[in-house]
Formats: sequence, structure tokens, C-alpha cells
Amino acid sequence: MAAPAVKAARGWSGLTLGVRSVVLRLPGITQVRWSRYGPEYRDPQIDKEYYRKPLAELTEEEKYDRELRKTQHIKAAPAMKTSSVFEDPLISKFTNMMMKGGNKVLARSLMTQEVWGSLFHCILLQTLEALKRKQFEKYHAAPAEEQATIERNPYTIFHQALKNCEPVIGLVPILKGGHFYQVPVPLADRRRRFLAMKWMITECREKKHRRVLMPEKLSHELLQAFQNQGPVIKRKHDMHKMAEANRALAHYRWW
Repeated sequence: MAAPAVKAARGWSGLTLGVRSVVLRLPGITQVRWSRYGPEYRDPQIDKEYYRKPLAELTEEEKYDRELRKTQHIKAAPAMKTSSVFEDPLISKFTNMMMKGGNKVLARSLMTQEVWGSLFHCILLQTLEALKRKQFEKYHAAPAEEQATIERNPYTIFHQALKNCEPVIGLVPILKGGHFYQVPVPLADRRRRFLAMKWMITECREKKHRRVLMPEKLSHELLQAFQNQGPVIKRKHDMHKMAEANRALAHYRWW
């Protein structure tokens, strides 16, 4: 009873392999990803400079392209991309790194003071609002000769604070002779920004008091980093000191 079943299974497996080999040898067949849009749909234009350019400065080709787009089908823009003049890629990246459990509305609310319905208070703009409030309080309390030196734009403070936290040199573990050595290497721009954001978020989440709200903790750390002070700046300097101490191992980078 078992012998015919085994022969049948072997026959089906051989047939499957034969069909697969024939399909792989067929010319002109390429596996492509399915899309809901047909070939007549054009990609969306999300470049802000494209819309800011006046009509008088457009060339004949650009004018023709704009008129042609009025009658063509356009694909929907991705959810993470927008042509809004208020879009900031650095703030969007910071929001994604703050997000927990896919709750992006809550993460964005820690940086922004927007209201989504009646449940969520947007997080990133709350931080920017706290930055602006603290700087204006400092501006009104300062003498007239010092008011011009006080930065009140929260976006400028945010960008400069993260720029001050970016390390220039990092340490990479390299195996040599059965031991791992911390070898100093220069960091790429993406790695610098990632470490600055990671240190800032980690400092606010793990090193600060839990009863203090996240926007208050984040705004305090950003203000300190804007003035080249605080634990995040100290962490950057510690990495630079360790890289300086291990500079004798720098040649292991090419081995």
C-alpha cells in the first residue's frame, strides 16, 4: 500500500521541478511588483521649490509640463512625504525615533501642539511651544542690550541643539588577534544625526524624573544642548576623549 503512494509522490515532485525549470527558462518573463496604478499615471511632484517658482521664470518646457499635468492622472503621494512648506525632515525623523508601539500621533504630539480630535494632544510641537515660551520669558526678563542675542525661534534652537550634539569621531569594535579593540573612525553625517537623536531621547526617557512630562524634559535638554551644555554634550565629549586615547589603534581600521 505504501509503495504506490511513494511512487506517486515522487512523480508529482519530479513534475513540479520540471515545470519550474521550464518557467525559469522562458524568455521575456520578469517578476515585477504589482501596482494599483496603470502606466498612464505619473509620479506626484512633492518638491516645494517646484511650486514656489514664479510663472515668469518658467521655461517653455516647464510651462508645457505644468499644463500637461492638469489633464493627466497623478499617483497619490506617500503618507510620509508632503509638499507643505512647514515640513521639516529632521523633525519627522526625530518623531519616528520617539514613536513607541506605532503610536505616531502621540509621538508627533510631543513635538507639536496640535489637537487630533479630543483624545490626543500632539508631542513634538508641545516641546517646540515650551522652547518658545521659555525663550520669550528670558527675552522679556533680560536687559535691552541682551535681548538681541536671545534666540526665540524654536526650530532654529532644535536644529542647532542637535548639531551641537553630533559627534565627529566614533568607536568601532574590530577583532584583532582574538581581542576586540575600540578603533576610532570618522562618522558619516547620517550616523552623527542618529547618535545625536538617540542620546537626546535616551537622556529624556531614562535619566530624568518620571513625573516630569516629556515635552518639559525634552525642551530643557534642547536648551542646554543649544548652549553647548548638559549631559548629551558631555557624552559627545567623552566619546571624543576615548577616541583620542585610542588613536594608537587607528591603523587597525584598514586591516
